[in-house]
Amino acid sequence: MEQRSRERLTSAEVDLVLRRAAELSARRKDQEYTVSADVLVQVAAAAGIRESDVRRALAELRSDRAEEPESLAGRLYGPSRFRAVREIERPADAVREHLEALLRQEQGLKLRRKTAAGSFWDAGDLLGMVRRALDFSGHRPLLKAHSVELRIEEVEDGRCRAGLTADVSNLRSENLQAGGILGATFASLFAIAGFADALFFLGVLPALAAPAVGFRFAYHRASTEIRRALDALLDAAEEGPPPEEGEERRENRGPIRAPNPIPRFSPGDRSAES
Repeated sequence: MEQRSRERLTSAEVDLVLRRAAELSARRKDQEYTVSADVLVQVAAAAGIRESDVRRALAELRSDRAEEPESLAGRLYGPSRFRAVREIERPADAVREHLEALLRQEQGLKLRRKTAAGSFWDAGDLLGMVRRALDFSGHRPLLKAHSVELRIEEVEDGRCRAGLTADVSNLRSENLQAGGILGATFASLFAIAGFADALFFLGVLPALAAPAVGFRFAYHRASTEIRRALDALLDAAEEGPPPEEGEERRENRGPIRAPNPIPRFSPGDRSAES
């Protein structure tokens, strides 16, 4: 026991342990508690997490912007995390159930883990990656994301705050690597030809930059589709689930009217007609 307490953990192991412990604690709904931001900063510092990262995560929790560290890929291609937040005039449990059904059925995502605060989704196994690569219709853009996080927070009675965060860091790195490889290949061809004719050296920089610009445009287009998909999911959550087929038929029929009374005939009426 003492040997385990003295064991040193890496930063990746700390992240896994804390995340798993939070999931196990969130399943016990009877243990609801609140923690101040200063205490959270101190606890994170004890786990080796910098205060700036904690403050950034706290700011992201209440805003509609997904924070991420600065990097060369971010400066060249833009952000890799997109978030959509909206307050919905529906109970939190109903919104959570509806959005999870949409992520599963319409977007084809697989549930990875679920807590009291939300759930995490991705494309799934190898079959999901194949479906992502072969999805040319554009109806399931979230399959391209590395992960999608759903958070539901109850604001007032009958209202909730729903947030969807898509992490597309994998898509950004793929486009960045593809643009760099093609650019280096084309530039090397112009450089080799430049030894025969110096004019070819003028095409080295354009050949190096053209693929990067093309893949940057493709990444921005895919990012726009992902942001639209997040907004569309929240729009559907606001509208609520569609009525069932039986209920819809009853609504289309309109109010039921009483039938007209059947006229009664007597022997005297028949003799009058004759």
